[in-house]
Amino acid sequence: MTADIPAEALAEEFCRVLREWLTPEELAEINRRNSTPEYSICCASHDFCDPNQAMIDALSTFGLEFHPSMCDYINDVLTIARNSGFGDIPIRIYSH
Repeated sequence: MTADIPAEALAEEFCRVLREWLTPEELAEINRRNSTPEYSICCASHDFCDPNQAMIDALSTFGLEFHPSMCDYINDVLTIARNSGFGDIPIRIYSH
């Protein structure tokens, strides 16, 4: 189901949704908090919005709905987004 959508593409859409919802200052604070030990296993975006809804919105852009079987994929997407500082993500071009 999700193999056709690279994790980077969904991460970019997720970041776009967050950038639409949050101010640059809020995103900077999220990134600052995420760099601290207190946020090593969670994301500070939860302090500012509902990132679960942001992911649902991002998935819907691709015509997808969340399913528990997607958890590993979603975790990969969230790692990509967090590591980018919720900025632009280079999208790899895949050939079949």
